[in-house]
Amino acid sequence: MTRFLIPLLLFVIAMGIFFGFTRDTIDQIGIAQAKITELDQALANDKDLRKIRTEKLEVYNSFSNADLDRINKLIPDSIDNVRLIIDIDNLAAKYGMVVKNARIKTDGMTPEVVGNNGKKYGSVILNFSVTGGYNELKLFLHDLQTSLRLVDVTGLAFIASDKDSNEYSFEVRTYWLK
Repeated sequence: MTRFLIPLLLFVIAMGIFFGFTRDTIDQIGIAQAKITELDQALANDKDLRKIRTEKLEVYNSFSNADLDRINKLIPDSIDNVRLIIDIDNLAAKYGMVVKNARIKTDGMTPEVVGNNGKKYGSVILNFSVTGGYNELKLFLHDLQTSLRLVDVTGLAFIASDKDSNEYSFEVRTYWLK
């Protein structure tokens, strides 16, 4: 009986020693394998992101410089008050009107507005006046509406005169990316 019991006892002791001493190593191997799996997934994600970045860069590079300038004019990445006033003055000059009393409302600046896509943008309110006839006003408003610069007319007042020209006071809001 001891002939079967001693080998069985030695086998159990050997298994206990093997698993007792190697358990920490086996646990560390499991942790290392999990880390390897995580890093492999991160590497695959990196490859996917690089591929997407390359595709987006190819699309961006396919735009002409004129198209990029138009996009930057539509929604610039900074507010340029002087450029905005010059653009509006150029539109008005086409119809014989001159921009007067242009002023920026600094309290109308929105601190941070987040759009649906998570991009932050700011806005500023510009007040100005022009003098001209009603037909010129309609043409000026049409050009302002169809200009590349994103401008919302938020206020319009006029002072009628006996002559054919009236004074029109505008309040417009324009936007830029932050």
